[in-house]
Amino acid sequence: MPLTSLSRYVAAGCLVLQLDERSTQLLREIWPLLEPTQFKSLDGVDRKGCLQDVEGQSLLQMFNNIPSPDPDPDEIGDFDAREAALSLLDSKVNGLDTTLYVYQRRSAALMLQKESQKQQVLDPRLVKVADQLGAPWYYDAVTGTCLQEPRYYDAPCGGILAEEMGSGKTLICLALILATRHIPTAIPDHLRTDEPVVRRQVGSLADMAAACITRNSVPWKIVFGGLEPGGIEYTRCVDAIRRNPGCYHLPPPPCRRFVRRSKVLPPPTKLYLSHLSLVIVPPNLVQQWKQEIAKHTSGLKVLHIDGLHGLPLPTAEELLEHDIILFSSARFGELWLESHSSGALIMKSLAEVQFKRCIVDEGHKLGNSSVSRKSNIHVVLDRLHFSSKWVVTGTPSKGLFGVDDSPSPQSDGQKSQLKRRQQTSADLESDDLKRIGSIATLYLKMRPWANQSTEAGDSAADWAVYVMQPRHSNRSTGRAGCLKLTLESLIIRHRLSEVSKLLPTVDEKIVYLDGSYQDRLVLNLFSMMIIFNAVQSQRTDQDYFFHPRQRKALVELVSNLRQASFFGGSFFSPKQIRRAIETAEEFLQECKVPISAKDEALLREAIQFGHLALENDIKTCANLFREVPLYVQNFPWGAGREWSLDLKEGDPVCTDSRMVLALQKLLQPLIDAPISLQMIFDSGRFTMRGLEERSKGIEDQDPNAESTPQKKQPKVLAGNTQLGQDTATPSKRRSSILGKPLFKAEEVPVNAELHETGIAEALAQTQLISTASAKLSYMIDQIVKYQESEQIIIFYESDNVAYYLAGVLEILQIQHLIYAKGLTTERRAQYVATFNHNPKFR
Repeated sequence: MPLTSLSRYVAAGCLVLQLDERSTQLLREIWPLLEPTQFKSLDGVDRKGCLQDVEGQSLLQMFNNIPSPDPDPDEIGDFDAREAALSLLDSKVNGLDTTLYVYQRRSAALMLQKESQKQQVLDPRLVKVADQLGAPWYYDAVTGTCLQEPRYYDAPCGGILAEEMGSGKTLICLALILATRHIPTAIPDHLRTDEPVVRRQVGSLADMAAACITRNSVPWKIVFGGLEPGGIEYTRCVDAIRRNPGCYHLPPPPCRRFVRRSKVLPPPTKLYLSHLSLVIVPPNLVQQWKQEIAKHTSGLKVLHIDGLHGLPLPTAEELLEHDIILFSSARFGELWLESHSSGALIMKSLAEVQFKRCIVDEGHKLGNSSVSRKSNIHVVLDRLHFSSKWVVTGTPSKGLFGVDDSPSPQSDGQKSQLKRRQQTSADLESDDLKRIGSIATLYLKMRPWANQSTEAGDSAADWAVYVMQPRHSNRSTGRAGCLKLTLESLIIRHRLSEVSKLLPTVDEKIVYLDGSYQDRLVLNLFSMMIIFNAVQSQRTDQDYFFHPRQRKALVELVSNLRQASFFGGSFFSPKQIRRAIETAEEFLQECKVPISAKDEALLREAIQFGHLALENDIKTCANLFREVPLYVQNFPWGAGREWSLDLKEGDPVCTDSRMVLALQKLLQPLIDAPISLQMIFDSGRFTMRGLEERSKGIEDQDPNAESTPQKKQPKVLAGNTQLGQDTATPSKRRSSILGKPLFKAEEVPVNAELHETGIAEALAQTQLISTASAKLSYMIDQIVKYQESEQIIIFYESDNVAYYLAGVLEILQIQHLIYAKGLTTERRAQYVATFNHNPKFR
C-alpha cells in the first residue's frame, strides 16, 4: 500500500489499522528515511529533526538534562492540595521547624502536584505526526499499529526523587508529609457510589455528620484537630470522627482463568481512608530518620515498627492515629516470610488501610527485582494499597549520578578513547535502564509498562523493546524521545548547576606518592611473577596470565596488585618466591624451549631481583607476622630488640601495631611513675614481655596454613607463578575489626588525658615516626593534622586496609569507627548516629 494512500486511509476515518508483518517491517525500515515534505509533526518540525537534540545523547546526559522542577499550583484542582503546595513554595508549613531552600520547596511542591493532579499522558509507544493534509494520526512502529485517535494513560502518582546526595531529600519528604497530613485519602472514583448509608440504628447527628466528613475525605484536622498555630482541638468532634472512620469496599480481583464450576468469590475488602504515609528505610538509616524528624518537625505522630518479629502488628484503628509508619526494609521484608510461614494474617492491619503514600528511601535497590524474581518488599507492597508511591535515592542506578557529561571538542586520540568508553558503557546503560524499568513496572505500576497480557482491552508493553535503545540489545528498537519523556515523567531532580552553589564546595586534590622501598619491592615481585609466567608459557599456553581462559586468574591478579599498592608485605611468601626462582633457573639450564635473547635477559633480571627480595629482612618479617612494619624512635631505655620484628638492635626499632599496643597497655598505668617503670625494666619483665608478644604474634599467624588440607590451595600457573594471594588469615582480621564493643553515643570513651605531672623521662621522647607503607604513613599524617577540627571519612577496598589503619589509630588513641560489611544492623545504625552526633569520633 503506498504511504500516501495509507495516510489518507487513516485520516479518512479508520480508527485502527493493523499492518501485516511484511508491511510492519517495511514501515520500520523506511520511516527514518522519509523526506520532510511527506510527513511532519504537528508543531511543523520535520520528523528527521524533531529529536535532533536528544538523538545520540547518552543515558547519563539525559539524566543530567532532566528539566528542573517547575511546579504550578494553579493547575491543582483540589483547593486544599493547592493551598498545601503554596505553603511548601513559601516554606510556611505547620510543624516544619526548618526553612527550606528554594530548590527543596520546588521539589516538594512538584511531588504534591504529581500526587494531586490527575494527568493524562500520551502512550509513549506512539508517535504523533500529521499527514500531507495536516490531519493528525499516531503510529507504533514496533507492532505496525496506526491510530486516528490518541491513546492516553494516567500519569503515575509518584516517581523517583533523585536530588543530589546531601541536598536534603529526607527533609523534602518530611515537608511533603507535613503539608498534607490534614488531607485524607479519597475513595477511588470508580468505586464511589450514591447509595445512602444504612445504619443498624438511628445515629446521633454528630455521628452522621462525622461519617459524612470522613466518607467525603474532608480535611477535618485543620478545623477540629488544632493543627493551625494557636488552633483549638475540639475533642468531642474528634472523638465522633474517630468513631466513624471513612472506608470503602474493594471488590475482589476477577478470575484469571475461566472455570466451568462456579467459584465462590471472596468478600470485598474493607479499606479505611487515612492520613498515613508508609516510610521504608534501610536498617542503618532508621536512627537518622528519627533524628531528622526530631530536628526539623514538631507534632508528627510517628510509629516505628521494629522488633515485633512474629507478633501481630497494631490494628488498623491504631494505625490510623499516626502520620508516619516507619519500617526498616529488613523488618518490612520479613512480614511476608512470617505471614507465609505461620499462616497468620500478620499483615492484615496494613492491608486494611488506604495509605496516602509510600516512600522507599534508598529505593534504587527495588530495581534489582524482576517479574519472575520479586523481592520480599515487592511482595508485601503488592498486597497493600497506596494513593501514591515514591522512591528516594541520589543515584537511581549505578551509572546515574550528577555530572556534566556534555560533549566537548576532542583530539583524534581523545575521540577514540571517548568512543571506546561509550562502547564499554553500553552494558552499564543497559543495566541502568533495566533497573529503572523494574522500578517503573513493579513498584510504581507505571502504564503502559505495567500492563499485563491478561488485561482486556489493552496490550502489554515491553520496556526492553520500546525504551531501551538499539545499542543496548538486538531486540531493542526504542526511540531516544521515548526514553527522554519516560525519564522526565518519572524523575524529579534539579540540575547540578542549580544546586551546587548551595551545597558545600568540594575541593578535589589528587596526591601522588613515591612508594617506600617495601612498596616498590612488592610491586616488582608482581612484575617478576608476570615475567616468569610470560616467558615460560611462550605467551601462548593456556596457563599464561593473559590467555582468555585465565581471565578469572588475571582479575584476581589485578585485584591483589591493587591491594599491594597500599601494602603488600604479606603477598608472596619466601617459599613461593624461592620455588618460582628455582623453576626459572631450571628453565634456562635445560634450554628445552628456545627463547629470544631479549626474553632471556628479562628472565635473568627477574631471577636476580627474586634473590634480592629473599635477602630483604623487612619483607621476611612482614610475611612472618603479616603486619605493616612500624618504626619507633627513641624506644624506652633503648631496649627495642625484644619488641622488634627483626630482633635487631638500633634506632629506630622495626615493630608492628600489635606489639606497640601491648607495650602501651603494659606501661600506661605507670606513665608518670619513673621509679616503678625502672623497676619493670631492671627486673627483666620488660624484656620478657616483649619476647612473649613476639612469639605470640608468630603463633597467631599459623605458619603451617599453606599446608592445611582444608584450605583451598592457591592457583599456580606456568613457571610456578602464583597470583599473589595474601597469606594473612582474613577471618581473624575481620573479627578483630568487628569484635570491638558497641557503645551508645553518650557512653563513648574519650581519649585518655595525661596526668598533670607529665610523662616519665624514659617514655617522653618515644615517637612513632613512620610505617613501611607510603600510603599508610601519609594517611596517618593527614588524620593527625586535621582530626581536631574536621570529621574524616576514609573509603577502603579491602579489610586489610581497615585493619592496618585501625591498628595505628588505636596507638595514637584517635577514636574511630570502621563501617565494615559484616556489621550487624544495630551496629551500623549506631555507627551512623555516633559519627553524626558525637564530637569525639572524627
